[in-house]
Amino acid sequence: MFKIGARPILRRIYFPRVLVHGKSLLRCSSLVATPPKRQLKAEAYNLPKESIPESKDVHNVQIPLEFRDFELTKVIHGQTDLKIGITDRARDKLVDIANKDNNPDSALRIQVESGGCHGFQYNLDLTSLPEALAGDEDLVVFQRSDSPRATVIFDDSSLEILQDSKIDFTKELIGASFKVVDSPYTSTSCGCGASFDFDFEKLEQAKAEKA
Repeated sequence: MFKIGARPILRRIYFPRVLVHGKSLLRCSSLVATPPKRQLKAEAYNLPKESIPESKDVHNVQIPLEFRDFELTKVIHGQTDLKIGITDRARDKLVDIANKDNNPDSALRIQVESGGCHGFQYNLDLTSLPEALAGDEDLVVFQRSDSPRATVIFDDSSLEILQDSKIDFTKELIGASFKVVDSPYTSTSCGCGASFDFDFEKLEQAKAEKA
């Protein structure tokens, strides 16, 4: 069927010559209407325009898991460019302790001291943030941005050694406890994880790169 108003083009169709009893019959022809050819506009040959991606909301961008704890752990007191990550398990345990003690200022203080079978050891104690700051205003305080009750306190020297580490809460056969994990500058540690040695050369190299 043709659209109304479209002018058909007549085309003559020839049929082949046929022999019947040795006589050649005349060829027949017929006029058949064919639809008009559609004229393509110049725009039809243009390449499709490249679609411009919509701007993304940076708040909805997924953070890789290995960086997530660091991105969610912020400095709320003191000045430092060093990073510490508080894991979800450590956050949940610190919140649970603060709720049970009815103490919103509850915090975990972490110090590095000499001693242990590998030369250094962690000293982790629960304390009150105002009480700790009253004794030393120069402490650096980290807190999870998604929970004001997940707070960790460091002195400068301990933070320098433990920078880029994570604070986790683990449950093992020997018991459950807070631990420093994934420390890039720890070279050896004992089985219980309380005593360790660290790579001074690697630590100095990291300091030089950040300077």
